[in-house]
Formats: sequence, C-alpha cells, structure tokens
Amino acid sequence: MYRSIFFLFLLTGFLFFAKPQENYLNEGLTENQVYNIRLYTTRALNLVLDAYSSLNKKRIIKKESYAYLDGSLFFLNEAYQYSPTYLIKREIEALIKRIKFYPEENYSTDIRVLIVHTEEISGLLNSYEIIRKELEDLREIAVKRNNETLQEKLEKIRGKINIPLIDNPISEARNLIVIAKDHLKAKEYKKSRQALELALTPLIKISSRENLYIALAKEYIVKANFTYKISPDMSKRYMSSAVYNINKAYLVSSEENQKVIKELKDKLNFYIKKYDSYSITNEDFEDIINLINKI
Repeated sequence: MYRSIFFLFLLTGFLFFAKPQENYLNEGLTENQVYNIRLYTTRALNLVLDAYSSLNKKRIIKKESYAYLDGSLFFLNEAYQYSPTYLIKREIEALIKRIKFYPEENYSTDIRVLIVHTEEISGLLNSYEIIRKELEDLREIAVKRNNETLQEKLEKIRGKINIPLIDNPISEARNLIVIAKDHLKAKEYKKSRQALELALTPLIKISSRENLYIALAKEYIVKANFTYKISPDMSKRYMSSAVYNINKAYLVSSEENQKVIKELKDKLNFYIKKYDSYSITNEDFEDIINLINKI
C-alpha cells in the first residue's frame, strides 16, 4: 500500500513533465548496473581461478596467491558498489555516525530521505513492507530526538536491506575468499583450495548465470505493475523487457532453477497478451512476483 500511493504520486509528475520519448524510469536496478556487476564479478572469478591454479603448483609462492586473492576481493567490492542496496546502506551508515557525533539534532528529515531512497529500490527487496513500516515509525522517534533508540533501530534496518539474487552471492564469495586467505596464511593449502572451490559457485551464479537477469526482470515487473493504471503503454514496455530478460535467464539457467524459470517464462508470455484487452490484474502481477521470489 505504501508503495502504491508513493509511486503513483511520483509517476504522475514524471509523466506530466517528461517528453514522450523519455518516459522510462531510471531507478532501482538498471541495465548499466547489471553490466558493471557482471564485469567486476567476472574479473573476480578469473582471479580466484588464478589463485586456485597458483595453489596447485609444486612450489607455492604465497605472495603470488595473496595478490590474486586480494585482487578478487577488490573486484567483488567494486561489484557490490553497483548493487542497489549499496548506496542506501552507506546513507544509513553516515546517518548513524552523525547521530553519534551530534546526538541532540532532529533527524526526522533524514528519515524521510531514507524512506524515499528505499522506495526507489523497493521492487527488489523481499522485506520492503516491513522496512518501510519501521522507517515510518522512526520519524516519530526522530522528532522526539530519542536518538539513542533511533541509532539502534537504524542499525537493525540496515541489516534487513538485502537483494538476495545480488548481495548474497557477492557476500558468500567474499567470505569464502577471506577464509582461503586465512588458510593460506596458516600454510593450510588444501583447505585454502577447498574454500576457493566453494567460492566458484556464487561467483558463477552472479557473473554468468541467471541471477542478474532474474533480478532485472523482477525490477521491470514491479514497474509494469505500478505504471499499468496510469500508462498501459509504458507498463507493456516494462513487461516486454521482463520477458526479454527471463528468456535470457532461461537460456543460461542452472538445472536447479530451470523448471521455475520455464514456468515464469510461460506465465509472462501469457500475461503480456492480456495487455491487448487491458485485462491484466494486480493478482496477475503478484502471481509473477511470488514465483520469482521462489528462485
């Protein structure tokens, strides 16, 4: 409900002022972000493979292996900066620091800013309604300048902001590479190699398999839903983009997700035909999103 009212308010203004050829919302997850995430995770994947190769040599040069692992962590950090959650988490982090340094200030405006910025990535957040409600509750706390409580609750909200298809594989790969470094330091080369073998799975998922296509498709479906009543033509363009990305996801999908993605692909192709008779419903959109959340 929160999203519907807020999104429609912004969209109405956007459509009024925008030129016809510019009627496309550039927020949430964009194709440019997807490209950069793929770019940097692929570079990280190559360096992990280089590190694995260096740890399989008869004479292991620790300095060389460290360089590969440090490089892979660097590129994973670069990739994460293109996740839609990165900026909002850094904003919350900055606000927490300000509260710590200036505990007597009124931070209610900053909470409103966080509500708007969280709204922009809401399509990909499985827990958005919970996060939105908690941020709304913080406005009253901020007005009363109960800043110690405000700081504690912001920390908890920050931990809930997560896009599983993007953030989880990056985090998992990063943690496994750190473990590999620890084993390397202890000269436990076999354990280091094993950690890197495990890191390959999340890196492959996000760099070359279905994760990013599905995340982008979900973003387009959510936008299609909330533009449908105001601009069916724009909504159909979003739905067409979702179909395009789901078709790609199916072509590169792992065996474990192939059945669900096939079902999703078929449903999208069915629902997009309903645009011709303007008969698509909120329940249709919810059906698609619920299916995506199973992946």
